[in-house]
Amino acid sequence: MNPPEQFSLPPVHKLPALNLGLRPCAPSDWLDAPDAFGDDLMRTRQLAEKRHLIAEQKSKIYACLPDAQAAETEATAALIEHLHIYHQHSLPSKKTDSLLSVSARIPEDILIMLPTAKGSSNADWVLGAASLCFPSHWRLQDKMGKSIRAIHSPVPDFAEVLARPVIRFFTNMQTGRLSQRLNWSVQTEDKLHTPHHTPIKFSRRTANEWGNIIHIRIERQCFFKLPVTGAIIFSIRTSLAPLSKFQETPEFPHTVLQQTEKLSEAFYSYKNLSNTEEGLRIWIDKYMPQTT
Repeated sequence: MNPPEQFSLPPVHKLPALNLGLRPCAPSDWLDAPDAFGDDLMRTRQLAEKRHLIAEQKSKIYACLPDAQAAETEATAALIEHLHIYHQHSLPSKKTDSLLSVSARIPEDILIMLPTAKGSSNADWVLGAASLCFPSHWRLQDKMGKSIRAIHSPVPDFAEVLARPVIRFFTNMQTGRLSQRLNWSVQTEDKLHTPHHTPIKFSRRTANEWGNIIHIRIERQCFFKLPVTGAIIFSIRTSLAPLSKFQETPEFPHTVLQQTEKLSEAFYSYKNLSNTEEGLRIWIDKYMPQTT
């Protein structure tokens, strides 16, 4: 299914590698959001995968530190209230509710960031609780309890360029106000749950073969600060589509390719693009209209 003509594809050209790119988010647009590529079936797939992961790998996709229990309780109540008001979801609050039980009902993953020095200008933030079913090449158990800098230590130049702006944004956030940003990546598998890179064997492939192998991944990340604990709800709505979906809109993958060309060598390697750039170019050469 190709995106309908009136559907707006994500503005990848506005997403530099090391930039927060924050913008406001209306409450009605926060949770249970539409797929970024207009795939109405993706929500059903995500909820089914969440049920499977909860049943088979609960300890790997859910965690809550002792210091985060109050924030998890407050976050769970806030999520239930929001879903009831804006989506009419029937989620009566129960003592057994957790981030896991609420996240299992929506496509978004939910993470909770805790302030290490609430109310202080020197506050840092740590990952205190999470229901994470769709990571992009990272594992929850490796990040729990770590600070923003430590979490992003594999990201080239993050400590020098983005750490302070992110910490300042979290610390200065007003309670009750939503912000959002987009993140993009390219992968060589049709998987939402990707805690590890899966390298592919290099061989000659046709454009149509690459169209089914290479997938563009978009994460819509939203931030909401809780009034009592001061913790931040960090939600991630993941969308994934193969190149073949964009045969009628090849300008979009072409824009993704142009973005890869702007990356530093270190960031290019971090995004694992050596496995995908050749395939992107072959596919684009076939489907992108040639100018004369």
